[in-house]
Amino acid sequence: MSRNREENSNPWMAYTDLGVALVSLFILAFVAMATLKEQKAEDLTRTEEEVLSCQEQMRKIAAERNALLSKSLQTSIEAGLIALEDGKIQIQASFLFPINGANLTKEGEGVIRGISKGLLEAMDTTDVIMVSGFTDDIPFSGSTSYTNWNLSTERAVNVVKMLVKMGFPPDRLFAAGFGEHRPKYPNDSEEHRRLNRRVEIGVTPLQSNKTAEVTP
Repeated sequence: MSRNREENSNPWMAYTDLGVALVSLFILAFVAMATLKEQKAEDLTRTEEEVLSCQEQMRKIAAERNALLSKSLQTSIEAGLIALEDGKIQIQASFLFPINGANLTKEGEGVIRGISKGLLEAMDTTDVIMVSGFTDDIPFSGSTSYTNWNLSTERAVNVVKMLVKMGFPPDRLFAAGFGEHRPKYPNDSEEHRRLNRRVEIGVTPLQSNKTAEVTP
């Protein structure tokens, strides 16, 4: 009789063991999820810190380069041929090109020669140079297919070609034309239009592998 009672109680013991096992598994899963969440939070914090560190390093490099550019290009700046704004060399189109023309004038070639040495001195081994062309909002006259976009692009390309002649590595040079689409000033006066007709030369460090990996 006692033996029968023990046999009858075994299923209840099995259910109890199963319940304990399930609770244990639930606890283990909960702990694992909490640990994983904490690890992800730590990884995210570390990534954000690395991004901020890279950004701070880039700002420091840019500040040092701007100071070097300002010193190296002092003669051209004082002569009023160029301006240095936000780390970019600003050159009025009238100093480089004829009206509605994309080829550098002799004077324009002289301006580029004058800044080449200082620009080369300011470049690091990982830097690239972006030459950007801009126009005012007056449509290009004399052609329906040739636009301000074409004009600004050809001007930027010709400045790049001149820089190559001056010894700049071609694989570090880029050209872009924006036409009238990125004015510095409203095109509401001849003076503002004159200032909008320009070429900008910017020096930018290439992204390191580490920076590329942590940038979201």
